[in-house]
Amino acid sequence: MTEKTKLQKILGDLPKSPGVYKMIDKEGRVIYIGKAKDLSQRVKQYFKKDYQHSTRTRKLMETVDDIETIAVDSDLEAIILEHNLIKQLQPKYNVIMKDDKNYVYIKITREDFPRIQLVRKIEKDNAKYIGPKTAAHKVKETFKILKKIFPFRHCSLDIQQTAPKQVIVTHKTIKYPCLDYYIKRCAAPCIAKCSIQEYQEIIKNVEDFLEGKSDHILNDLKQKMQDFANKKEFEKALKIRDKIKKIESILETQKVQDPNQTDKDIINYCITQHKAYFNLFQIRDGKLIDQENFILSAHEIQDEHDSEVLSAFLKQYYEIATDIPKEIYIPHEAQEINEIEMLIANQTEKKVNIIVPKIGVKNKLLEMSLNNARIYADRNKPSWKEESESTEKACEKLQHILNIEKPLKRIECYDISHLSGTDTVGSMIVFENGAPKNNLYRKFKIRTVNNKPDDFKSMEEVLTRRFSKIALKYTHKDYHLKKATKKENEFIETNNKVDLKTVDRTFFVLKKEKENIGFIAVKIHSEKVAELRNIWVKKEERGAKIGYKLIQDVIKKNKLKRTYIICENKLRDYYLMAGFEEIQKVPEEMLTREKYLQNKYKSVCYMAYDSRKHSEDESFSKIPDLVIIDGGKGQLSIAHEVFKKLKLQIFHISLAKRIEEIFLPENSIPILLPHTDEALKLLQRARDEAHRFAISFNKQLRGNPIKKARSNLPKGSLF
Repeated sequence: MTEKTKLQKILGDLPKSPGVYKMIDKEGRVIYIGKAKDLSQRVKQYFKKDYQHSTRTRKLMETVDDIETIAVDSDLEAIILEHNLIKQLQPKYNVIMKDDKNYVYIKITREDFPRIQLVRKIEKDNAKYIGPKTAAHKVKETFKILKKIFPFRHCSLDIQQTAPKQVIVTHKTIKYPCLDYYIKRCAAPCIAKCSIQEYQEIIKNVEDFLEGKSDHILNDLKQKMQDFANKKEFEKALKIRDKIKKIESILETQKVQDPNQTDKDIINYCITQHKAYFNLFQIRDGKLIDQENFILSAHEIQDEHDSEVLSAFLKQYYEIATDIPKEIYIPHEAQEINEIEMLIANQTEKKVNIIVPKIGVKNKLLEMSLNNARIYADRNKPSWKEESESTEKACEKLQHILNIEKPLKRIECYDISHLSGTDTVGSMIVFENGAPKNNLYRKFKIRTVNNKPDDFKSMEEVLTRRFSKIALKYTHKDYHLKKATKKENEFIETNNKVDLKTVDRTFFVLKKEKENIGFIAVKIHSEKVAELRNIWVKKEERGAKIGYKLIQDVIKKNKLKRTYIICENKLRDYYLMAGFEEIQKVPEEMLTREKYLQNKYKSVCYMAYDSRKHSEDESFSKIPDLVIIDGGKGQLSIAHEVFKKLKLQIFHISLAKRIEEIFLPENSIPILLPHTDEALKLLQRARDEAHRFAISFNKQLRGNPIKKARSNLPKGSLF
């Protein structure tokens, strides 16, 4: 079927109901997701000859090879489904909020003596969350100021009041009372220095302050100051006066000219170099209490204002926001405003009005927000300029130098780090279009090398663990696992010397077309204990990790959550690379098996595979166009052997630090580029980033035991 005929058939079968459509390219990637009240009418619109499409839409349509639709019952269901699919699949032509791990929330726990914490995500734990905040350091500075005014705690002690002036402290993670108590920065509920009511008042003041409700706090403090003065307790009155001054100095920065006291968010943005830079002002009780900035990818969008970009921001921001105002001011009309209002109301149970003001104070606030968005874009200019101009040229030049056919859209770089052989770790960093993609970085704690330096074996483990998943998915796609039938019994019995009439386990056979390639058995000991046995692969198929496919497919087929295996010690590394972890002992149900194997072999080890730790990884599911290994010929030869065994055709090179030599497989003469060459600089950036990421993980591992030791020291130790 030709491409044109294929699309014509799809267009003829489109439903006339609300729903979501997915545009798919020739490689099977979803490149755009949209929603429609009438799928048939909306999708056909893309193919009308006289329809005036934007440059972006024309480029999208040039790459569309297939279209899938999902029909739903209502517009609201369609907009929710569209939003969830965009978040999950991250299509190239959709406008997507940057996945920034710096987003934080202020969490106020719900307990006798609540804690105020900085967290990365919202959980369903009945706590109160305020955010998101885009700069954690600013929140920490706010905490420092607030603790001088309101002595709240942020320790992890669990404190319960049992009677007036009596408490029980559990989860004793620190020695208490801590320093905060002695410098008067905490009311010390851990030693019953304040009641629940007194502490709850402190927390309520912090909540109100963070939400801009500060007038009554000042009035209460002024009244208390007056009461102490009347009682001639002048020292206490002076302390409260100092608090009042600190609060008033903070509030000075929050004033805006807004006679309308309705809570509102002011949103404006600018678009430059395929990114949308948003500014958001939070105005509560007539005061500007916060400002946040966000970046959205906007591929191929160049217009100064775009209704789709604005609509995408509103949907994505108000899904993660915890403080929803009554009014939202935006600079121009956006797509699906009514649906977005319904979506926000559905998620937050709060009715909001999205308004486009034209004149007056409201419009001036929007102008102020736009000015801040432009300042934010300008501040980020070096990063987007580097990504869009010099790095793309560097990728093109590197592609030409290495004589690679495909454009270098995705580059991965690997490095190993350890301290005299201890805490060995590996790092994988990812560059897309020459720019780092931090959310796709991955780190590896090395399993097969302990307390000895072995960079080669460590690199082999990292590359095997990373690329065996690709091999299983693509190069082994013709292999299929099925439950063994009588036809396969002879094959199993011949190669494993086992009598299937007497065994107490289930056998599965791996087939390539009609040929038997290998087999594996599962012994279900109990509801929670499953054991793998009798793993066997044809000699000519060995080396390509077919055994890994047997293991993963049988675990998936039987929906096993935790799977055990007892093996000879010489097979330990093999199973570690397959995703197993070494354990000290096996479950009771396997003790008989353990004794049998201990008698049979000189030494055995116990392994467990936890399926929950092996869910599909977004970064591991993608194939790089180039792999860079930090090191020389030796490291490159290890990578070459791994790819050869896995039967993967992935271009790989190494970069040696001494004189920045570029080594290629099966080529004894390295490539030397001038130090000013932008292609070399791209390789160096990737190598240095992999090195930094590996070292930071190594330091983290080395620091954990020290932290643990410190926490166990007696009070007063000078460690």
